[in-house]
Amino acid sequence: MRPAVNHDLADLSALEPSQLCHATSQPLPRMKLGRVSRVLLIAMRIYVLIAVPVVIYAFVKALLAG
Repeated sequence: MRPAVNHDLADLSALEPSQLCHATSQPLPRMKLGRVSRVLLIAMRIYVLIAVPVVIYAFVKALLAG
């Protein structure tokens, strides 16, 4: 695993285009999420799984009624 690269905007503006391309092409590591963030993301996924069928049903019902 590569070490995290910290890019300072002032340092990046001093680079030549090829150096800038190389410096910004390195992928960033995954962010470590806390428990609250993970719970909120799971709650949002559940909400979307419930909301999408409801919206589709309402849309189809409005098309057929109209």
